[in-house]
Amino acid sequence: MLDLLIKNARVIDGSGSGALVLDVGIEGDKIVSVAPNIEAESAETIDAAGLVLAPGFIDVHSHDDFHVLIEPEVRHNILQGITTAIVGNCGFGAAGSEAGKVQMKAINEPSAELPDWAGYAGYLDEVDKTSPALNVAALIGHHTARREAMGGVEDRSPSNTELDAMLANVSEGMEAGAVGMSTGLVYEPGRYASTDEVVALTKVVGKHGGLYVSHMRDEGAGLLDSVKETLHIGEAAGTPVEVSHHKSVGKDNWGMVARSLEMIEDAVADGRDVTADQYPYTARSTMLFALVQNGTFNSTPAGAMGKSSPDEVLLCSVPGQSDFEGRTLQSFVEEFDLPGEEAANKLLRDYSGDILVAAFGMDEGDVRMVMAHSSTMIGTDGLDRGSKPHPRAWGTYPRVLGKYVREEGVISLENAIYKMTHMPAKKFGIANRGLVKEGYYADLVLFDPDTVIDQATYENSRIGPKGMPHVIVNGVFAVRDGEHAGSRSGRAIRRGQN
Repeated sequence: MLDLLIKNARVIDGSGSGALVLDVGIEGDKIVSVAPNIEAESAETIDAAGLVLAPGFIDVHSHDDFHVLIEPEVRHNILQGITTAIVGNCGFGAAGSEAGKVQMKAINEPSAELPDWAGYAGYLDEVDKTSPALNVAALIGHHTARREAMGGVEDRSPSNTELDAMLANVSEGMEAGAVGMSTGLVYEPGRYASTDEVVALTKVVGKHGGLYVSHMRDEGAGLLDSVKETLHIGEAAGTPVEVSHHKSVGKDNWGMVARSLEMIEDAVADGRDVTADQYPYTARSTMLFALVQNGTFNSTPAGAMGKSSPDEVLLCSVPGQSDFEGRTLQSFVEEFDLPGEEAANKLLRDYSGDILVAAFGMDEGDVRMVMAHSSTMIGTDGLDRGSKPHPRAWGTYPRVLGKYVREEGVISLENAIYKMTHMPAKKFGIANRGLVKEGYYADLVLFDPDTVIDQATYENSRIGPKGMPHVIVNGVFAVRDGEHAGSRSGRAIRRGQN
């Protein structure tokens, strides 16, 4: 007998193929039948007429490494159809655990005590013990490996002993089942690493069949040089490459993505595996300290994070000062009677060094161009911290489906679902997920293509979407009738694991 039978759904299976009206039968955590008019006894049957049934979305760019342990319901993810999160992006990895906790304090400050764990094997075991509402795959974080090996943030090359410790960290992570390694070469301490250092570490990743994922050194005026470096690292190490949150920041640099996309096309034409990911917004979210460090507000030429004026910067999270959240940096320029950079430094010095912001500075035309490109997958880059987080943490996937598919026709529905499901499953080596297919895990999303839309805004960001009634993780309803079901059926996903 089936545990669940979904009848009359408009199935878009994740492969890029068109929709078919089919029934889907589930036993335990697997899809066991996909066919028209299934006649079988089932413990539960739902009529999905008028709804699209797709594979659960795979967030290739998550920062919820600790969130899945502290708040395992992960409401911001599961309500928008994310059934698998790939954590460890931008160099912020979970192991060693003490270095990871320090490194991630600014972007994912724990609201409760976290256990210690030994390496990535220990972290993935903690995920299994916690059983969050979604599945979790991990990247090894270069920042964390460097911080642990070198005893903190150091603006120098590692000694041979320190490099050996970093190599051991990467080796342990890959053997434990990590899917690859990430860098964040605009942030501390990764910004102090040479290309050769990153190549040496990435070679270990390549030997284990993983990929190299990078928040590159420069997403402003130096974008093309950064893409060149990223492609070189992948080629020298023999690994596939993923460009994180592909964009060009700062008005003077708008349109440059046309050339960076050509560089990716040229690499692919050369037979190399190069892709990217994107969130569908024109504001990024990051640490205020990082914007200051990269010259975002001063009068010198634009740095690696481009320029944003104080009125384009919203405070998302200010530990200990929740009343500051939602205000612009410009409001503090006026309150303090200081220029933008000095006002930012006063906030960091007098209130908190761990302020998160949303900063506008990207072009909507660039967003559409990157989204439409064959190299691009979808990821949230979500940071659900503070009372006013960037809305991408809650709205990325329904925003693509509602705004960019239905309303603007930037991409087709079938292509959007491919970019959210099968394409990332293939790229990150996630077996038996990402398709509606017999024998695959029952990670599924049911949504109304005529009404699905994000509701999260910069003013009211912690709100789920409309038009996405059901989400199933490993055969269990995680969202039912648009409400969190309270279930926690997720598990750790290890590279190569079926």
